[in-house]
Amino acid sequence: MVALGVAAALVVAPMLSTGANGGSEKGPSTVRSTLAGQSVRLSLPGPEPKGLVIWFHGQGGNVNDRVDGPWLDALRRDGWAVASSEFHSQSWGNPASTKDTRLLVDWAEKQSGAEARVWVSGSMGASIALNALTHGVRAPACWYGVKPALDLTRMDQVPGGPGYIRRAYGGGPVPGDRNPIANVAKLPADTRYRVVSSQQDEWVMYDENTQPLVQQLRARGADVSLLDVKGGHADPSHWNARDLVAYADSCAGGDDA
Repeated sequence: MVALGVAAALVVAPMLSTGANGGSEKGPSTVRSTLAGQSVRLSLPGPEPKGLVIWFHGQGGNVNDRVDGPWLDALRRDGWAVASSEFHSQSWGNPASTKDTRLLVDWAEKQSGAEARVWVSGSMGASIALNALTHGVRAPACWYGVKPALDLTRMDQVPGGPGYIRRAYGGGPVPGDRNPIANVAKLPADTRYRVVSSQQDEWVMYDENTQPLVQQLRARGADVSLLDVKGGHADPSHWNARDLVAYADSCAGGDDA
């Protein structure tokens, strides 16, 4: 792919689509654009969102994944702006996805006029988000990870996972600094963390991903909370809109209380 220039990478023809209020400036709306070749979108609740959420989709997802569904859209209905990206599809936290994160945060903050205070990840999306945090992208006040897939060397149970991971890293092994579970010590300790995970997950093993993440962050004195849910990787109990909104709202204020 031919690299885009700086100006083109930052903003390519933003498009506004109206929401339920038929185009009213005070109603919900969606802004779409392209950053460095990746589709991005921003769902706005109105002219003055209480804050900005960045959403990191899982394997097989895309820029629209879950954004208009009842779980993530609960944030918009609560007054949050929600931004997402294609993130180079099955990127598994590679350098391209870190660049995507940086561009998305900058663009969405300018478009919404709000600070990106909360990052939300689903499965593979946790590798994108946490690798961005350990590679220089400005950290949010809070991170919310659902069934986080973090040990990229132990994803054999994830359908297609090992192949996608190899392709994401040029056919070779995952570099040491790109395996999130091996770099928990580099994560910002002043960010608050909440993890939603099931010990019955048959694809992303709890004791290889959630457990070491939570234990290592707590050992460093980080603020970490855990919501244990039931069932396998696809169990709907992972997508708890009430918990998501309550956690985001706890991160909305300047004191991060």
